[in-house]
Amino acid sequence: MNLRHLRENRRHGEPGFPVGIYAMEDQSGQPLLEMHWHEEAEFLLVESGQALFRIGAAEIELRAGEAVFVPGGELHGAFELEGAACSYKAIVFDMDWLIDAKDGFSSRFLQPLRRGRIALNVPIAGDTEWGAKALEGLARLFALDASPDPAREMRVKAGLYMLLAEFWTSGAWSARQAELPSDVRVVERLKEALTYIDNHYGRKLTVRELAAAAGMSEGHFSRTFKSYMGKTPVEYINHFRLRHAAARLAGADLTVGEAAIEAGFDNFSYFSKMFRSLFQCSPSEYRRIAHSAAQGRASSGEADH
Repeated sequence: MNLRHLRENRRHGEPGFPVGIYAMEDQSGQPLLEMHWHEEAEFLLVESGQALFRIGAAEIELRAGEAVFVPGGELHGAFELEGAACSYKAIVFDMDWLIDAKDGFSSRFLQPLRRGRIALNVPIAGDTEWGAKALEGLARLFALDASPDPAREMRVKAGLYMLLAEFWTSGAWSARQAELPSDVRVVERLKEALTYIDNHYGRKLTVRELAAAAGMSEGHFSRTFKSYMGKTPVEYINHFRLRHAAARLAGADLTVGEAAIEAGFDNFSYFSKMFRSLFQCSPSEYRRIAHSAAQGRASSGEADH
């Protein structure tokens, strides 16, 4: 269980194999996935339940068996629908790893996709021929995650090529309208604020401080932040800290108090109350459940993402 697997300053995978595959099981709450971004592209597949995915300004409802493509650098997140829990998988990859300047297909399709000049059709569902083939390709990629095959990395790269080829062959893509320069500037300024939060969440932060990091007035920043992120800056910071504390409780031998302090909470009662409101259990119960699940995966030989 990794509640912060898509932090914008994290590089996914490793040098030579910039691919990360992640499984998120039975997630619930608002949101399922905090609004964030990373330079890598991503496919997200809902395995059970349903969720509302926000990608840039677009909102897409996905149900079990449906997927979506997220271009690199795009703000995105996921929110519950009708109170339903949601399990989903993600494959995050560096488009530059697939692009070779000497390849004609790179210049005709992959480079325009990476630069945001074309967009893949979404949602990806099984009710079309191209959608069914794309979902089959995603399933094969996820199945490779735990494969002992020494050629696993080669197969993943080949699988990504084949997956993207399905969109190209079927024409399941379109030219993407260029964003207005003002919209681009707003998103970039929000990213500055999000990066600032990521670097300083462990201490007290003010809206004025975040607005300064984004180069906006306090009022304009607060309105813009809520419009794009779906919550106020203070709400976002609190959720960010709570999810950091949850990840630390699940993966490290910390006391609840230590996790709270590390996440930036100096009032233990307030931390416990906020934690329960987000995760529907106390911090200590969350740690016990997470550790039991990790032990179960270890005993069954599953990989822990």
